[in-house]
Amino acid sequence: MSNSARPSSDEAERLDPPLGEPESEPADDAVGRARDSLESTLSSLSLTPEEEAAMAPQLGRLRELSRKLDEATVEIVAFGMVSRGKSSVLNALLGRELFEVGATHGTTIRRSVQEWSAPAPGEERVGRARLILVDTPGIDEVGGEVREAQARESARRADLILFVIAGDMQRVELDALAELRKHQKPIILVFNQIDRYPDADREEIHAKLEDERVRGLIRPEDIVLCAARPDPVPIKVRLADGSTKVVMERPEPLIEPLKVRILDVLESEGKALVALNTLLLAGDLHDEIVQRKLRLRDEEARRLIWNYSLVKGAAMALNPIPVADLAGGLAVDVSMVLALSKVYGIPLTKPAAAGLVKDMTIALGAMGLVQLATRLARSGIKASMAGLTVMSGGLAAPLTALVYGTVGITQAAAGASASYVIGRGAVAYLSQGGQWGAKGIKTVIQEIMAQAKDDSIVDRLREDLKAQLKQKPQAP
Repeated sequence: MSNSARPSSDEAERLDPPLGEPESEPADDAVGRARDSLESTLSSLSLTPEEEAAMAPQLGRLRELSRKLDEATVEIVAFGMVSRGKSSVLNALLGRELFEVGATHGTTIRRSVQEWSAPAPGEERVGRARLILVDTPGIDEVGGEVREAQARESARRADLILFVIAGDMQRVELDALAELRKHQKPIILVFNQIDRYPDADREEIHAKLEDERVRGLIRPEDIVLCAARPDPVPIKVRLADGSTKVVMERPEPLIEPLKVRILDVLESEGKALVALNTLLLAGDLHDEIVQRKLRLRDEEARRLIWNYSLVKGAAMALNPIPVADLAGGLAVDVSMVLALSKVYGIPLTKPAAAGLVKDMTIALGAMGLVQLATRLARSGIKASMAGLTVMSGGLAAPLTALVYGTVGITQAAAGASASYVIGRGAVAYLSQGGQWGAKGIKTVIQEIMAQAKDDSIVDRLREDLKAQLKQKPQAP
């Protein structure tokens, strides 16, 4: 394992302090703060009904986290490679064979959950906590990328991780353990199947784990030895007739040390663990929801901008009066900005929207484009090529391709492309909370114009306009 993947010896001293030290926040305060934070997160999302429906799974998980806090639910997740006895460890803790155990490589194929009630000894030490044991697929399942992803997701949701090994650790186990440490999860390293080793070998592996393999990742007190499902051993049995025979019997599990360590952790930090990990997971879910919300709103904004641009272009192509073209085009742009403001939840008045359009028009030179398109109709297209190039800035290349078409399409495409840039500029302004940011309006508009040129936006607008105009009678 590379040095970058594991903390140095100095960093080892800065691992999470032993659970329950006085510097920790009182458990009830931590839970209360976590609950307040969750409620604030849910109320601040400001989703439309359509967005709520689209993100129902993520919202459901946030509400599930709230219930987890109310019930003080602690998720204890067994994690590790296949055939290390994860399911056997959980069964031994339960005292019942509820998790599937088998000789087949990768018997556990999906997340499996059981409630752990009244864990003796010391059940009174966990208070009101509801304990959940979770089994996961092995992290090294051959061809099982989906199973590995399931295991890692379970570990991300866990409050306490039981990282199960069955001897000296392999590189994949060390890498996984180092990755889990980044998630600030308390981890107990469970050295299982110790019955398979002679005493000297077992002690050597244990010492190596403490001194070398997991230094900086696991504290020595969090390395626990157990034999969750010991191999059968021969037992001599005396029969009723006085004779004897040898039968194979499975000894009782050696699980008590692990049970005691889990209860120690829960007694000192159970509620605080739930609060911390709930907030960590809620933060991830919040980021996921916000990003999805932005994508949905961007998609809706793109549809609005395209439709309004086509409306403006078609109106200009069909209306032979230049002044009416300009007035109608301005009204379309203002309506578009008002519609976009509703998408992004930034309310704008009509005068404010008109002012925003005016500012972007000045930065764009959009009126110059429309006026130039009208002049092309009067004085000849080719003679005005140079002026078009100067006025259109970043849209020059696509627009010059249009001037060889009909005058109506040229005029329409010029107006539609200007609306497209204005719409994208409004999105940049609204998505930043109603401000232009450090770049300023001119830089933002220039970047959008350059993008429009690269994406051949005007060519696409022209083709869509042609299709629309074929369906409408041309004005005389």
